[in-house]
Amino acid sequence: MYLWTVLWTIIVWLISFICYLPILLEKNGTDVPKALTAFKYLFVIVPLAVSAIFAAYCRGFKKWLLGLFSEKIKARSIFFCAAAGAIGLAFSFVYSLTVNEPNLFTYSYPTFFSVIVGSAYLFVTALAEESAWRGFLLNGLSESGSTTFALIYTGIAWAVWHIPMWTIRNSLGLGETALYFVWTFLLSFVIGKFFLTYKNVITTALLHTLFNICFIAPVPYNTALLVLAAAAVFVWWHKMGRYRKS
Repeated sequence: MYLWTVLWTIIVWLISFICYLPILLEKNGTDVPKALTAFKYLFVIVPLAVSAIFAAYCRGFKKWLLGLFSEKIKARSIFFCAAAGAIGLAFSFVYSLTVNEPNLFTYSYPTFFSVIVGSAYLFVTALAEESAWRGFLLNGLSESGSTTFALIYTGIAWAVWHIPMWTIRNSLGLGETALYFVWTFLLSFVIGKFFLTYKNVITTALLHTLFNICFIAPVPYNTALLVLAAAAVFVWWHKMGRYRKS
């Protein structure tokens, strides 16, 4: 079980890095055909394609697809998504007022049309990511072992997968990359827990999209907010556990 997990992860990391290799070579002064730099658009498809191949090889392709929609869309999951989006927008708004950055929203989404197009694009890419990372990797690990281990492993693997995009495409330094790594790991934990609870990739992709759209404050602030929220949930869960035992 864990062998295929490690193999899946290494293959996804390797092929995903290759997608950004032409851009890396171009930045280092190598003359690269423009057609090769377009490989970066395949980056988000790689985990999905590898998952489909693994599922077909293991004769579990149908099981994987059905596992993406094990449960019907529930009102509670939609409410959770809406609450997450509202918190993100409220926090971003408070940040823009606090640091006197009135153009925070207009810089990210200059027109209503850009919001629609951006949201549609982010949902499609989130659907592809969630079908692989949560629907295939996390789901498979959680069914055959510890859920906590599955969440931690998936979070680390997903965060590492983003590194070529951060460092090569966005030219982020070590410090910024480290902050994004922590944010992505924590985000994976939230999204993964959500998927394991509601077992529907549509609402999971919606939650993923809302995090991308609504949390537009700088990543250190978003990370701090997510840590505080996670701590609050943990304290609440601990108190509820003690209440049930009493």
